Amino acid sequence: MNMQEIKASNEAERRAEKQKQNERALEAASDAEKKDAYLREEQQHILRLAGKVLHKSITESDDEWAISLIAVSEAIDKYDADKGDFWNYAAVVIKSRVTDWYRSQQKANAEAIVRPEAFAGEIEQDAPDYELQRQVSESAQFTVDMTLKDEIEALGEELSQYGIGFFELAECSPKSQKTKKLCGEIVQAFLTPPPLTTELKKTKCLPVKSILSRKRVSKKALDRYRKYLISVILILTNDYPALAEYIPY
Repeated sequence: MNMQEIKASNEAERRAEKQKQNERALEAASDAEKKDAYLREEQQHILRLAGKVLHKSITESDDEWAISLIAVSEAIDKYDADKGDFWNYAAVVIKSRVTDWYRSQQKANAEAIVRPEAFAGEIEQDAPDYELQRQVSESAQFTVDMTLKDEIEALGEELSQYGIGFFELAECSPKSQKTKKLCGEIVQAFLTPPPLTTELKKTKCLPVKSILSRKRVSKKALDRYRKYLISVILILTNDYPALAEYIPY
């Protein structure tokens, strides 16, 4: 077996393992006993994932561990296979819940005055509360960077189901104001109640005929901006709040 065949075999095994994990999560969501068993069996996995997401070592005695475990339980309840692989989704929920907890801890400490410059990363090293301000600064930067990073990874997984690569988007995005406006109108037509989301997810194709029944536009335009339109629609209709801020519609 040559290197290319070995690589293909390993990739197939990884996909099969991810599919297995996705199916286990869906089963756990429908049965309380299976959910408890799943969480017990995956404790070490959750511990490692939390450490990876938070960029720090996490032990079972840390508050972050308890919050992460609860976050994975929540992820099981809310998981939708159309959103991609379960553990990618669980990582986003862990990050979100721990970040919320960090913020609540900061608010609870009435004596800790967080300087505005800390959020911009501008801290004086000789300040008496330097360590607190440094932690706030790192947490703020972590929140922004990890949110986008996690959402990009999750969106990349989801786009692969549609035969789209995340980094193709720069090439297939509309450039002129006229075409940007046109794409915005197409997205609006797609999302007009009832939205065409079910048809998109079922066929994994842009529902051209349905869109044309709602909006007078050339089929050529729909074909040309297909990848861009699907990407925008997935961002706006799924759990990608950080990426959604970059959508001009």
